[in-house]
Amino acid sequence: MSQPVTKNIATNWNGVSYGIVIGFVAAYFQFKVPPVLPVLLEDYNYDKFIAGGFMSIFAIAGMAISVRVGKKIRKNGALRYLIGAFILMIAGSLIGLTVPESGIMMLVSRAVEGLGAAILAICMPAFANMNAGPRHLPIIIAIQATWIPIGQLTANLIAQPAVANNNWQPVWWAGIIATLAVAGWTLLIYKKNSKDFGRQVIQTKTEVSPINKHEQISMFIAATLFFLWQAQFMAYFTWLPVYLVDVRSFTADGAVLINQIPVVILLVFALLTGFVIKAGVKFFPLLVFALSLQAVSWLLVPVSDNTLTGTISLVAWGIAAGITPTCLWALPSVLLGGHRADTQAFAIVLTGRYIGILAGPLIAVAIFKSSGDWIVVAYTFGAITAICTLTAFYLYMLSSRIKELTP
Repeated sequence: MSQPVTKNIATNWNGVSYGIVIGFVAAYFQFKVPPVLPVLLEDYNYDKFIAGGFMSIFAIAGMAISVRVGKKIRKNGALRYLIGAFILMIAGSLIGLTVPESGIMMLVSRAVEGLGAAILAICMPAFANMNAGPRHLPIIIAIQATWIPIGQLTANLIAQPAVANNNWQPVWWAGIIATLAVAGWTLLIYKKNSKDFGRQVIQTKTEVSPINKHEQISMFIAATLFFLWQAQFMAYFTWLPVYLVDVRSFTADGAVLINQIPVVILLVFALLTGFVIKAGVKFFPLLVFALSLQAVSWLLVPVSDNTLTGTISLVAWGIAAGITPTCLWALPSVLLGGHRADTQAFAIVLTGRYIGILAGPLIAVAIFKSSGDWIVVAYTFGAITAICTLTAFYLYMLSSRIKELTP
């Protein structure tokens, strides 16, 4: 396995910032549904499988285009794809606002949004990593890992006053405004900085050495790990508000407030993990520890029937969910080297992530419908997270072996 690239270059903070911000917007679109899902179910009486599909449809969109778009951006540059992404995200939002009473049309709107968000998700880590100097790369990877919690937290903060008034539409309009803002930033980059920042971020074809067969093996294992972890992550955040309303008798806005506890905690620990990795803590042991803690926290759900145990469960899960994504987003850079982790490399890993997005919410509702008990759902995803732990350990052993075999 190739050693990490340590080119003596300065960090381009403009390029890093642009990459991370478009990731925030993509995450907001993906996670704008869960905090308003109780209101949508009440207003339109969607079947729970269709409602679960509002999140899972993003996975189908991502799987359909990620690898192909990643290769195209590597060859042609990203500008035309970014413009297409912004158009798709706005169009999808407008469809949802126009015909929300139709579950099928809401699925269509989410699919259209998902195609656009998938393009931004590919570009985000590639832009950020390729504009990062080696000194700042661990911290920038940690900031990248906050894209999901920042998107979730922003969606929750916008949704809370809306759902208190039994509204969901302001969350959709906020996404449209955010998309218009980053589209304007993109055009500004293109027009005013095309010879420097714009060329580095949205125009230049990436020219890095191709991934060899040994590295491909490790990347596909990384994608599998991302799939397993993302499945339990999506199940947790998609259905937690509904669980709190249906089982714990919270109000819709109260469930949104509770849902912010693990989001804030994982945001803090995602950032701290970057500094921990930069300080020299071994990467794979940290990942295995986090996944083990997350598995245990799932198993605490059945006894989380009071304020103390419930808070412990939320905090433990949030800590682990903060450490893990920083490690997962670092995997392409760890396995290939920071400046070889381009859009094609991240497209492979993101494919695993999208499979998890698709599977997680639907697995949860299938288990709930067959058992009638959310506790069975918790045990199932505790087992899935334990499998994640074993997969991470296997990847560690495999990557060490590949390093010995690769010149």
